[in-house]
Amino acid sequence: MQFYGIRSLLTLTVLGLAVFIGHRVVTHMQIRSQEITSVTLDEQQGADAWIQGFSYRQTQSGATKWVVNAHQAKVFDKEHVAKLQTVQVRLFDETFQKEQLLITSEEGVMNTSNNDFELVSKNEKTVMTFESGYQVFSDRFSWSEKTRQIHTADPVTIQGDGLVITGTGLAGDVDKKEFRLLKNVRAEVSSP
Repeated sequence: MQFYGIRSLLTLTVLGLAVFIGHRVVTHMQIRSQEITSVTLDEQQGADAWIQGFSYRQTQSGATKWVVNAHQAKVFDKEHVAKLQTVQVRLFDETFQKEQLLITSEEGVMNTSNNDFELVSKNEKTVMTFESGYQVFSDRFSWSEKTRQIHTADPVTIQGDGLVITGTGLAGDVDKKEFRLLKNVRAEVSSP
């Protein structure tokens, strides 16, 4: 008889723990869901669209000129603006067949009416990587769709093939593959 009493007590204890754990899990999930919902609604306020996994492709005669991908985008229709987070831009050559330039950045703002965009990084540098392997680092780059040119007024570092070139400001014509630093240019050559 004593055996059945202990067994019943243990069974009730296990059932009580199961109910308690189940209650805690459900309560935690409800609280977490409310936190996520409130953050998302606060972030979305004012935007006409909130997009996870944003992708925007510019084409000409069916061929891709460039692609902008972002982890998140807030789109404001009236202002013709898309505010982007964790951005990657791929630019293609004049024939739009081959990727010639990849730009990665923390943030970006894209004008959806003229397709100009500005890429900005606050913690890490915005990086342009060319098909040749050269990389250009700066805090900010602006793209003009009309001229297919990229520029910045900020400090710039170019690295590749044992060269490190620094300067202030950069102007580049993507189609001509001509890029120039505007002032305070300094070059260092390192041996392999």
